[in-house]
Amino acid sequence: MNNPGLSGKPAKILVVDDEPNIAEVIRLYLEHAGFESIIVNRGNGVIEMLQSSQPDLVLLDVMLPDISGFELCSVIRELPGTQGSTPVIFLTAKGESIDKLRGFNLGVDDYIVKPFDPNELVARIKAVLRRTTAQNYIPAPPAVQETKPKTLRVHNLSIDLEQYKVSVDGSRIDLTPKEIELLYFLAASPGRVYTREDLLGYVWHFDFSGGTRTVDAHVKNLRKKLGSHEAWTIQTLWGIGYSFEVHKHG
Repeated sequence: MNNPGLSGKPAKILVVDDEPNIAEVIRLYLEHAGFESIIVNRGNGVIEMLQSSQPDLVLLDVMLPDISGFELCSVIRELPGTQGSTPVIFLTAKGESIDKLRGFNLGVDDYIVKPFDPNELVARIKAVLRRTTAQNYIPAPPAVQETKPKTLRVHNLSIDLEQYKVSVDGSRIDLTPKEIELLYFLAASPGRVYTREDLLGYVWHFDFSGGTRTVDAHVKNLRKKLGSHEAWTIQTLWGIGYSFEVHKHG
């Protein structure tokens, strides 16, 4: 059974890994699950391939022979439009918390440590793709989902968590899936203050206290991409955390 991507065709996975045996195992499992796969063993040329082949997801090894996956992910996130929002999953032997945090700070959507279970890898790819296509809805945390719809509108801001789309004044804003989830979670409870640790648990399902830098980096990116608006803002409460504030007008 095919797993459709944004085009409606089988989702295309770009696998960047310099270990041929691992790449071949990944290819076999992906194709068995109904995905289309492209295998490359170097980072050089990946950006051009993103632009020409338009994969639905990049599975990226951190330790490549010509460029680190961290550097390559950073370049991807700087690309304009939807290419910069292409989902990225790190697949690496570097399993220390500091490496995971560095990856999440760069905007990766998941981080899988070698050795890995190929079936789990496929399942986690499907989970990320569900968040970046409109095929299935990923529920918000229970406290939000019980009372909030899948689409939120705040003045000129629209957040559609079902289709993972955000627009301001009717124009779509290119955000990563995790940026959309963070924005939705904050906007779903305007005025409520969340600590960085709260947001790590609800949005990232990550309980390592040092990961608060990940939250700060994503809020910074949201502010940069969304711009400044009179009606609403993501407010920093120094030493505490963040809240989504809606401003009243006379």
